[in-house]
Amino acid sequence: MSRPATRRHTLAALLALLPPAAARAGELHGTVRYAGAAPAAAALPVHKDQEACGASVPDESLLVSGGGLANVVIQVRGVPGPAPRPVRAALDQDHCRFRPHVQAVPVGSTMDIVSSDPVLHNVHGWIGRATVFNQAMPTPGQRVPKRLDRPGIVQVRCDVHDWMSAWVVVVEGPAAVSGAGGGFAVEDLPAGSYTVVAWHERLGERVAQVTVPADGAATVEIRY
Repeated sequence: MSRPATRRHTLAALLALLPPAAARAGELHGTVRYAGAAPAAAALPVHKDQEACGASVPDESLLVSGGGLANVVIQVRGVPGPAPRPVRAALDQDHCRFRPHVQAVPVGSTMDIVSSDPVLHNVHGWIGRATVFNQAMPTPGQRVPKRLDRPGIVQVRCDVHDWMSAWVVVVEGPAAVSGAGGGFAVEDLPAGSYTVVAWHERLGERVAQVTVPADGAATVEIRY
């Protein structure tokens, strides 16, 4: 066998020993749609600390705009590789409302519970019946970090102001929350077929299947 042919066979053998190249990152773009007429905007009455809270606050439990449904948590399940890195998140109390109303954070993240109000709040979060945190917030500007080590849906209430509510979904994989028009995007997904699970606080779950290309974006529409 000639020397150039020997080199080609040697190179081919070495390449065969290398691990396969990782697929390039793709994206998932989507919209959450609400069927039927949009519900009328509602308000929740305020019956305590009106000087700081106002007479009412918006009901954020079902927000529809242009047929799009906001505050839906989208999780992409079955994605290989390490879990998303923990982040530093925040949950503020502003005019006796939690902001944001819905968020998704990776497991292991730290969430700063913040109060921008000059009144006492008590922030109580739980998964099922198990308390995740229970924190009095008597001082405006107060900031208390809480580590979220358990995946699941954390319901948050204020024990002082019963109209206040929020949701923190602690996830183990890529996730996003739909915006005001129902749109969302999940980036940096390896090529492959995945299960998409959507969750809404009043409307429950929807499940879809998607295939993400190695380069570019897959699209999905989720309907409630």
